[in-house]
Amino acid sequence: MSRKPSLLAHALKIDEPVASTAAEATTEKNTTDVSGGSTRPTRPANSYVPPSRVNKAGRTHHLPPAYWEILEEISFRTRDEKGKRVPQERLVAEALNLLFMKYNYPQVRSE
Repeated sequence: MSRKPSLLAHALKIDEPVASTAAEATTEKNTTDVSGGSTRPTRPANSYVPPSRVNKAGRTHHLPPAYWEILEEISFRTRDEKGKRVPQERLVAEALNLLFMKYNYPQVRSE
C-alpha cells in the first residue's frame, strides 16, 4: 500500500525566492477589482482552493450565539429534494436574497 505524500514535505520542496515573494505580496494587496472597485489580495498560484470555495469570498460576522444555534437547528431539520441536509451557507444565501428583495436590490443567483 502506498502512502500519500506529506503536505509539509511538498511545501518544503517549493523553492521560491523570499525577496520576490515579499514584493509580489505588496503588489497583490494593491490590486483592484475592475468590476466592483474593491481592493482584494489575490491568491498565490500554488495555493490550493477547494472546488466548493472557488469564486467565493469568506466573511466573519459576530452575532449572539442564539443566531448560530437557530441556524444550525434549521440546517439540521431542513432537507433538500434528495433528502440531504441543507448547508448553512445555502440558508444564509437565501436569507440574504430575501434581505435584498426587502430593500429593492437585485437578487444574487444561486448555483
